[in-house]
Amino acid sequence: MRENTSFDVVVVGGGASGLGGAMALGRSRRKVLVIDAGEPRNAPAEHAHNYLGRESVAPLELLADGRGEIAAYGVESVSDRVTAVTRTERGFTVATESGREIAARRVLITAGVVDELPDVPGLAERWGRDVLHCPYCHGWEVRDRPIAVLATSSFAPHQALLFRQLTDDVVVIVADGVELSPSEVERMVAIGVRMEYGTVQEVVAEGDRLVGLRLADGSLLERAAIVVAPRPRVRLNFLESLGVTPQEVEIGGTSMGSVIAVDSLGATGVPGLYAAGNVTDVSMTLMASAAHGNRVGAFINADLASEDADRAVAQRRAEMFERPAWEQRYAGERIWSGRVNPQLEAETASMTPGRALDVGCGEGADAIWLAGRGWSVTALDFAVAALEKTAAHAAEAGLGDRVTTRAVDVRSWQPGEEHWDLVSSQFMHLPDGGMIDLTRRLAAAVAPGGTLLVVGHHPDDMATGLRHGDRSFLFTPEDLVPALDAEKWEVEVCEARPRTVVHPHSGEEVQVHDSVLRARRTDRSTTGPSDIAAERS
Repeated sequence: MRENTSFDVVVVGGGASGLGGAMALGRSRRKVLVIDAGEPRNAPAEHAHNYLGRESVAPLELLADGRGEIAAYGVESVSDRVTAVTRTERGFTVATESGREIAARRVLITAGVVDELPDVPGLAERWGRDVLHCPYCHGWEVRDRPIAVLATSSFAPHQALLFRQLTDDVVVIVADGVELSPSEVERMVAIGVRMEYGTVQEVVAEGDRLVGLRLADGSLLERAAIVVAPRPRVRLNFLESLGVTPQEVEIGGTSMGSVIAVDSLGATGVPGLYAAGNVTDVSMTLMASAAHGNRVGAFINADLASEDADRAVAQRRAEMFERPAWEQRYAGERIWSGRVNPQLEAETASMTPGRALDVGCGEGADAIWLAGRGWSVTALDFAVAALEKTAAHAAEAGLGDRVTTRAVDVRSWQPGEEHWDLVSSQFMHLPDGGMIDLTRRLAAAVAPGGTLLVVGHHPDDMATGLRHGDRSFLFTPEDLVPALDAEKWEVEVCEARPRTVVHPHSGEEVQVHDSVLRARRTDRSTTGPSDIAAERS
């Protein structure tokens, strides 16, 4: 693996859960790195069970096969130990014992569980062989054989109940200080379980063969298997800096270990940090853990896909609505026809000229048309290159003295005390319903008795194939009416007006609809047109 590279996802832990998650992600064409310290919990066991299609497989063989399978989908694996996970602007940096630093958009934790065993001499050495805990994982292999259940907690009767299904010879040995309820003891006795009391002295073995247990009175209880209740505990100190600490798991008041708390998607409380498998649930079997990892891996992929789409939207909006992209567009040749927009011509041709505000003037076609009919025009745009073209085209037309340009971003612009007899917005479109707020602010710029004219592409035009993207960019004229105070405005035109255009690809004529809202300001609360005319003189 290349040093200091970046990945979509770093999976911490190469057990069944980690490989299951990596499989889902790799098959989704994500760039994935699995970091594994080589300490699987089931390593002492000769065989794994209850894994559909791989019954009795050696645990290390199963993991080796899994690594080969995920590699076929481009997933990388390294033997290393994670020492730190820190947040960054784009996700996380994962540091390892060998000195690697890996950037990751998401991190999936599937390792870090350590089994705390009862403190009985000789017991830990036989863990995973004939010292067992799960009847579903290893119970079949000790069926019809003598079994001892070490009752170091109140969970022991539950274990005895399940192992009793497998053999007639079950002895529960209750350690000093552990109290079992009389009803539990009665149940055990009723199903043929023998009870012994006193802390076990040691596990007795001859060579590599389990002999049994040295009881508190010194006697030897010969057994073929010993059942214990380990406490799986999460030991991942590097997560503490992220505010993630293990949560205790209790059943009936008995501590069963600790886990990382996650939601139904495998997400922790830290955005982008996920966990799966036994690190989240102490009861998961091997197959359940693999399935959980695969499921959480799928959720991570969906999370990344959503983030990718959000970034694409942001990029698209930057191209559509941000100044740098428009500066670049207007820096070249003319991009518009140079003709007046048809609805502006239709709605204002008979109006008495005064002061006009052209919002989003582009290359100045509307401003020049208005100026040519006697209007004094203020042309707004946030692209300096557009304003320069507007000024140049106005000068070429001999109307430079009637057109004034201003660099303004209408998304935040406020008109203040200045008013115009005509405020025109032709095909200005903003996302997320932004046109309603803009219409409200444009209305504030209209002088009493003056006219507001807002024209845009109608949402029905999406069916023509001429409009692309999010419908929220488009609007109906009815969408904008709530921006106008009914006591101050008279809506004169509110319609979807058809017109015919030539499809740029097919060359065929296509009918489109323009959203046209024309309204007249009727209140007299501010300076009127006559006062403005006086100001102009």
